[in-house]
Amino acid sequence: MGVKYVEPLKSTFLLLLVILSLILTFSIWSYTPPYQVIEESQVEQITVGDQKELHQVVKPYRLLVNQNGNFSGTISNSVMDDLMGTFLNLHASELSFVQSNLTEEKINSMIRTDNRMTLFFSAEVPINAFRSILEFTQNDLPEVSFNSLIIDWSKFSQTRTLQLLFVSDKNRTLFSTEVALSDEHFNATFKDAILQTVPYEEIKRDDKLSLYVPVDPMELIQFTYYIDEISPDKFKELLFNDPNIVKKNIESLNSSKYTDGMAFMTSDTNTKTINYVYPASESIGEIKESILLQDSFDFINDHGGLTGDFRYVYMNARNHITEYQLFLEGIPVFSSVTSTRIATTWGDKQIFRYRRPYYLLEMDITSEKTIQTLPSGAELIQSIENLNEIDDIVVGYYLKKNENELLYTLEPNWFVIDNGSWTRVTTETIGGTGYGLE
Repeated sequence: MGVKYVEPLKSTFLLLLVILSLILTFSIWSYTPPYQVIEESQVEQITVGDQKELHQVVKPYRLLVNQNGNFSGTISNSVMDDLMGTFLNLHASELSFVQSNLTEEKINSMIRTDNRMTLFFSAEVPINAFRSILEFTQNDLPEVSFNSLIIDWSKFSQTRTLQLLFVSDKNRTLFSTEVALSDEHFNATFKDAILQTVPYEEIKRDDKLSLYVPVDPMELIQFTYYIDEISPDKFKELLFNDPNIVKKNIESLNSSKYTDGMAFMTSDTNTKTINYVYPASESIGEIKESILLQDSFDFINDHGGLTGDFRYVYMNARNHITEYQLFLEGIPVFSSVTSTRIATTWGDKQIFRYRRPYYLLEMDITSEKTIQTLPSGAELIQSIENLNEIDDIVVGYYLKKNENELLYTLEPNWFVIDNGSWTRVTTETIGGTGYGLE
């Protein structure tokens, strides 16, 4: 009896072993251990400041209004911010080509037409970059640019629309579009901006673009700031692919050089600037202006590199250069003792050169504030020779070192702009008051 059932029992037992083996094998193969999910926030991103939006960097430096045959204007920072913020909430119709081969007189005539305001930009702004600020109807926009934006409200009461005219001095082109908005929106933004302007005067020049200056003397605050610094070592951490292999060499009392064998960065403690170069990425290939501006902005913004009110002021598309200038209280800052600009040179799909200051205007000293009175632009113009040879005249701050190395003084001055270069206008009293270029 026992022998009779031994074989069937053995077979059943073996079958059970095979089934258990298969189950165990499947369990091993399909088992997933409870790995910790690495959240994106766990990866520390090196930054040196806060990130910004493009409309905070692409900003006009002057608003000019022509109403009832009179000019008025402002350089108010809050007015510029409000106007650029307004564009974010508007929707433009199709961008239309109007004219090419614009003459200086035609541009002057458009600006002095009644019921118009003009926003002046320091550099040509690519339309395809500006569309991130102002939404357009069409998907594909032409690769054009502008440096003056004329806003015409002459037909607003009938149509509830504004005409926007995009003028390029460099390319001599004119494009237009329209935006619709309510009475409340118009009054709260554009009309309010007009109320904050002061009288301006047009300085006409033969076969040249006009200059626009305030009629009355200007009172501005002279600031003294404590400065802070971003350690050049922090830029080493964010600019080099592997900071651990970067070597630092002391070149002189004020200069150090960092290199990983491929890229190098120099720092200057006297001017408080750095200069990073990655030679292998150098490129001479053509790049669209809109892409150049966006790539440059994204590169700096990704590490919070716009450490202050830096604004887009210059582009050389042929050489892939883009520059951003420091502003204070809506006024450009110039200096001969340090740099007040951040400059990028774009390479082959990455940065080729990156030059910038590493100081920060940390805190102004209230007790050191003084009111400085600048002569009116109209008065100053009378003392400047060869007006036809300059591009513009602007109010700015001249940054200079204090006796205390931790302090910088920012002194209000008039500046002449010529072909991208600046010259400070100084006041000298020699048996009277005269104005000269320094």
